[in-house]
Amino acid sequence: MDLRIEDFKIPEELDAYNEALRKFAREVLDPLADKTDRENRHDLDEIRPLIRRAGLVALPCPREYGGFGLLPSQWWPLLEIVAGVGGHIRMTTHEGTGLMWRMVYVYGTEEQKQKYLVPWIKGEKRAVFGLTEPGTGTGVDIQTTATRQGDNFVLNGQKHLITPFGPIADPADFAYVPAYSKDRSLGGKGISLFLVDFDTHGFTWGPMPDMIGLHGWPHLVLNFKDCVVPAESLLGEEGQGLEIALRTGLAPSRWSIAISCLGLAQRLFELAVEYSKTRVTFGKTISSRQGVREMIADMGTNVHALRLMVADVGLKMDQGIIPMKEISMSKAFGIKVSQQVSDAALEVFGGIGVSRAHPVERLYREARCLWFEEGTPSVQKLVISREILNS
Repeated sequence: MDLRIEDFKIPEELDAYNEALRKFAREVLDPLADKTDRENRHDLDEIRPLIRRAGLVALPCPREYGGFGLLPSQWWPLLEIVAGVGGHIRMTTHEGTGLMWRMVYVYGTEEQKQKYLVPWIKGEKRAVFGLTEPGTGTGVDIQTTATRQGDNFVLNGQKHLITPFGPIADPADFAYVPAYSKDRSLGGKGISLFLVDFDTHGFTWGPMPDMIGLHGWPHLVLNFKDCVVPAESLLGEEGQGLEIALRTGLAPSRWSIAISCLGLAQRLFELAVEYSKTRVTFGKTISSRQGVREMIADMGTNVHALRLMVADVGLKMDQGIIPMKEISMSKAFGIKVSQQVSDAALEVFGGIGVSRAHPVERLYREARCLWFEEGTPSVQKLVISREILNS
């Protein structure tokens, strides 16, 4: 089966596309995810064209630059379906939620949009978001600097845990890079955001060690050593970088992680329910046993509650609101739900669940990777409490 976006009139035929995507996920993407995990090799030449032909990355992007303009509330159920596949395939679709296009769309000049946004939507360019640093974190404590020298900025620093969208030898075409361009005493107002081409002199990268999940998708270390970029690479105004990164980049992406938690939890829930109806011990299906029934009830309740939180954020974003509090709430709760449901699913499956004989083993590992993407649970609680106390 090959899912092609041109076979559907979007958004009028969105329901039909949704059903086709479900079938595509089970018949095509699931086997690819399993193969990639077993071989620990991401075949981008095979996977990215499938995702692009299906329109998954372009669906939420603005129409005036080549996307399909789906509203957030129309888009998130599609990501949920793909997230149920897990791993690198989920991440390839996740980039369409907004992290890789929204920042340049909202703050970029028309020249920057034509250079970066349009080819990104067409699938001609790939991007990474270079925020997290090994010695510090992802906020005002970053150490990367951008020193003004005439018509240029000179970048020095290092980033890590960066998600690539290509092989290590050619992981992307450009990077969003936050760096201090003003005095550190200004805190977040001293950070600026730069668009840095991967072929820029002084910009190098390399792989990080393998992770518990996301096999076949090695993360990157980005190195900037006297990396000279033109002043035209500045996105927005100088000193606006952290605001752009957090509200326009990370916030929608955190919501995407909540959706991804929902997709994995929903899939694990479905697998556990199905298995409980067929697994027989002592002459009875385990679905008839009170302990299993209680676990299934808790799993279903938590998945439903998370779906309502995700949907609430989507409706707010439809109105142009970036609800920072609710986004972090959905991500923090999503992590809890993915943990509870994956633990319970593993218990329902018993010993077979920890073998590679069943996808539960892989999905269990994938769920753990979601805990730290776009900020730990503690970071989400800091955002939530700040938004509540400052309201």
